[in-house]
Amino acid sequence: MEENKKAETRETKDFLTGVIIGSVIGSLTALLFAPKSGKDLRTEIQSKANLALDKSDQVKNIVIQKGNDVREFANDAKEKLTKAVQEQTNFLVGAVQSMTKKSGDEAIEVLEDAKQTIEELSNEIDEKLAALKNKGDE
Repeated sequence: MEENKKAETRETKDFLTGVIIGSVIGSLTALLFAPKSGKDLRTEIQSKANLALDKSDQVKNIVIQKGNDVREFANDAKEKLTKAVQEQTNFLVGAVQSMTKKSGDEAIEVLEDAKQTIEELSNEIDEKLAALKNKGDE
């Protein structure tokens, strides 16, 4: 799913870049080959330059929106991961508490397993958050 969003973002960016470059080249070509006076030509070049600036503002706004979408996706993923870790921790604490009633030796073993599981989950969360952060930075 992440690769699809990354590919979609890249395709959108490439398309918009092509549209802008094509528009600028086409406009300049039309202007240079059109038989007009110098004043008319300068006026039309200024008009086309303003149009290009407007289009670049539109592209900027689209890029900002895509960045906000990625940030929102990363925050949602962070919340889901945090909730999953909390649920696992609560489950493990409950298991440890029930095990301490049965036997001291078994409880120590369960605590060590719980500690290892929590560390693994923590590492997994750190990796996923780093991946999401890297994705958001792109």
